Amino acid sequence: MELLITATASVALVIVVVAVGRYVDGPAQANDAAYAAARAASLAPSQLQGYADGRQAASDALAERGKSCQNLIVSFAGSDFRPGGQVVAEVSCTVNLTDTGTLGKQLGVSPHTEFRERAVVPIERYRVIAGGART
Repeated sequence: MELLITATASVALVIVVVAVGRYVDGPAQANDAAYAAARAASLAPSQLQGYADGRQAASDALAERGKSCQNLIVSFAGSDFRPGGQVVAEVSCTVNLTDTGTLGKQLGVSPHTEFRERAVVPIERYRVIAGGART
């Protein structure tokens, strides 16, 4: 009987540790992805290329960090893509905690938690833009 209680408590503890780890790592992954997206976009020679590069950089950043954060959405709303402007990247992703099962539900863990992070990176004033013109 003692072994059964100890084993159940140990499994519950492992589930809680996994859930907390994912929940804590989710915002950090989203933040890294947002900064990577904004930085990559700020270095591109054109707005369209910048947004494509930014989305790819955000995806790569999440792939490097693991699979805690899924369903990536990258937005560049509010960006002023010109020399001296800024790139604003907002990333949202979802952390899946469904594998915590009924114990997670009893502990109040949401099976799908969405995280949003925002990063702002300035665009250099003196840079070559598409077409080779220097501003």
